[in-house]
Amino acid sequence: MKSLFKKVMVGGMALAMAACSSNGGTTSTTTTDEGETTASEVSFAIWHTFTEDQQTLLETLAQEYMDAHEGVTIDVIGGYDVGTFEATVQDAVINGVGPQLVFNYASFAKNFDGYDMLINFQDHWDFDYSTLVAEGTYAEATDFSDGGVHAVPIQTTGPILFYNKTVYDDLGLTAPKTWDELKENSKTIYEQTGMVGLAVDSLSDLAQMMILQSHDGEYVDIENKKVLWNDEKTLEWVEWWAEGVQAGYFQVAPTTGDYNSSDMNAGTLASYIGSSAGLPYMDLSAIGGEVAVTRIPYIDEQHRQVVNWNRGAVGFKKDDATDAVVADFVKYFIDNDGRWVECLNAYSPYYATQEDAEYQEFVNGNIALEALGEQINDGMVTPTFTGSSVVRDELNTLFTGAADPNFDAASALQTAAERSETAMND
Repeated sequence: MKSLFKKVMVGGMALAMAACSSNGGTTSTTTTDEGETTASEVSFAIWHTFTEDQQTLLETLAQEYMDAHEGVTIDVIGGYDVGTFEATVQDAVINGVGPQLVFNYASFAKNFDGYDMLINFQDHWDFDYSTLVAEGTYAEATDFSDGGVHAVPIQTTGPILFYNKTVYDDLGLTAPKTWDELKENSKTIYEQTGMVGLAVDSLSDLAQMMILQSHDGEYVDIENKKVLWNDEKTLEWVEWWAEGVQAGYFQVAPTTGDYNSSDMNAGTLASYIGSSAGLPYMDLSAIGGEVAVTRIPYIDEQHRQVVNWNRGAVGFKKDDATDAVVADFVKYFIDNDGRWVECLNAYSPYYATQEDAEYQEFVNGNIALEALGEQINDGMVTPTFTGSSVVRDELNTLFTGAADPNFDAASALQTAAERSETAMND
């Protein structure tokens, strides 16, 4: 295993802010007549990168919990830069001044696997967590060397296809079900209107979905440290994408702002694949358009795999009393997951929430979540392993490279595979 401590480059400013923000939380203890030591006061810190509305709800949940649990203090601390958040948390945790709870992906928690730093939430619960979620979700939450529940999802989002229904209707086009239909629609739109037909927020996710669909859900061979996509099937998809980029009806990056939603709102883009949570940022009224959404295209009915993104609670150990309170707060969060996912325009991973009438009403009135719901059972979470982030980066580079007029798909694919396997063997 590559040492976590060797990977960390401590930043003085980040650690100074960490020390001021948290100081690791505090615990006061009392001794009972029987000689047992118990916690009388516990404080812990939550660090996050949520928006203002999301922070307000998180603070509300924390306050509700504190009101019901005398002696507990929860510090909700936001304002961290998304780009440096993971490094800041990692530095702070290692140096003993970090938070006890963050909300991130299981892949981030894997950085701490094997170092006895993560809270195993199941150790502090009197219920079987596996009964609350789907098998794939539980597998991701427990994909650690000790099999513990170290990443508890609080929301599920995933990519869907946003499109300008007005443009589609004017040209007599229908929402695409397959990748080939999407490509033909994009080409038609570009040729008849000059508008780019398709963009994708995450090209690494696009690549992964195409690989999963064309390889029966397989992506990498972790045991033998090999990628499974250095073949003709993947080359065809790389060329499929590159042809559209070179011709102008696909684009690799937004042109009017930082997001593809901006291009759609400005009328320079007819469709894009992006997170279901992006619906609130779509507004085509200025160009007289109507936004519509549909599920991710597929090869055919037998090859429909898509990726899901589960963001969850990751806890860091302090002492038994604090760890137990953090775990109990996460349980409270699960019990209120319906409120949270409504705020984030996300899907709940919990059976109980999914069956709740109020939550179902919310989903049924949300076109993005309806589209996500159509593909939720086709969703997969790609595994986290040594070098997995490099593999994603290489796939992104592979598909981004299609914008180069001298792009050679075969050579680019070979390079991406070689670099990926080097990282897997590091």
